[in-house]
Amino acid sequence: MVSLLFVLDFIVIAALALYITHKANINLFVPTIPSIFIWCYLAFAYIGILPLYFFWNAQRVAAGVNDQNQILLMWVISSGSLLIIALTFLFIRKVLKVDFLNSYKEMYDPHEKTSGKVKLFSVIIFLASVAVTALYISKIQTVPLLAQLHGASADALAKARSAATNELEGDLHWYRLFYSSIPLFLSFYAFAEFLRKRSVFNTLFFLLVFAFTSFTSLMTTQKAPIVWYVIGLVIVYLITMKKTVNIRVAMLIGVAAVAILTVLYRTIMGLGERPLSQVLEAIASRAFTGQIAPAYFYLKMFPDYHPFLFFQSFPNPKGIFPWDHYRLTVEVMNFIHPDQHDVVRSAPTVFWGEMYANFGFGGIVLSSIIVAFVLYLLQVIIFKLKFNSITIGFCTWMIITMKDLAITSFSNYLFNIAIVTIIILTMIMMALNDNLKTFLKKLQSTVTQYL
Repeated sequence: MVSLLFVLDFIVIAALALYITHKANINLFVPTIPSIFIWCYLAFAYIGILPLYFFWNAQRVAAGVNDQNQILLMWVISSGSLLIIALTFLFIRKVLKVDFLNSYKEMYDPHEKTSGKVKLFSVIIFLASVAVTALYISKIQTVPLLAQLHGASADALAKARSAATNELEGDLHWYRLFYSSIPLFLSFYAFAEFLRKRSVFNTLFFLLVFAFTSFTSLMTTQKAPIVWYVIGLVIVYLITMKKTVNIRVAMLIGVAAVAILTVLYRTIMGLGERPLSQVLEAIASRAFTGQIAPAYFYLKMFPDYHPFLFFQSFPNPKGIFPWDHYRLTVEVMNFIHPDQHDVVRSAPTVFWGEMYANFGFGGIVLSSIIVAFVLYLLQVIIFKLKFNSITIGFCTWMIITMKDLAITSFSNYLFNIAIVTIIILTMIMMALNDNLKTFLKKLQSTVTQYL
């Protein structure tokens, strides 16, 4: 009886959250920052709780996710956070009267031209990204992707991946800015330009940026970046062509994602000799339980095994705050696997996991409200901008970036150099494409409207 009630409540909560989001005038079939986040939250921070509750995932059970009451608590928290976000969306629209457009149909002018200054600037930024990526490659022992292609063992590949990512914690965000964030933004902008006008320059520039971004997405043998890159290109297409997500588009994205992941799991993950059914099972396990399962240990670890952190996991640039930075995701992984310290591993989870580790249940409530405000108002501001290839690229980049709140720490968005940089690049490109005085006047009008 308890299990039946759980399943029914599980379905009702998800449906209720979608209904409330819809009532906030957020079209769940139009790619916006709030709509994509809601779908990602359901996929990565909600659906996976069901197989965890019934112990269907032997890998997670073996890792210690074996207390049904703890999993039930995790579901209550995840459900509560989801409903708070949806209700906050509704509050902003109904009470604060901040309306939300549910379509891009009136936003994009396909006949607007992009100036030569913008194109020259984008080429310069692209070349800078290539140069910094080359410097990054020179700083690491080996490129994990190349090591894999040369037949490295699973252990050697894991060490190479760790050396290229987690072990570069102090400098990684600077390198990632140029080998991931900026190329991704340029790709989305270039693809929108290519869709608008298939000139020789637009075609060649997109192909160059596409090839470079595809390589850097796979460079560290992480699987998610290349999948989300492809999804991002689909989002650019939908926005540019003023289309919505339908069954055909959803199936196409799903099939493409599974196909890409199957190839990567058979090669990078060393599952080439496994039956296809086992490969698909591993993909499903990673996709639906890989990000929410660590939340089980966040709830278990704090405060019983470690006191609440009270800001210690938050960034502390130049030591300006009175605390030593606590590597939360790494320490949680060490808590899960106390005997495995050969490589640096991490256990990120949905944003409320970190907020619980810092402030308890109150942190979950507060952060859910803050997340909802940020997601909603950020898209509203984007809707106020002059829509062209530049803003399509920026909007898509923000969609792909903000959806990570469903799988990573809240504090990653504080002092985030990538977000600041992409905003600055977007503003420069928009200013180059428009009369600077006119652009600044529009920007001031847009910002003051919400202050």
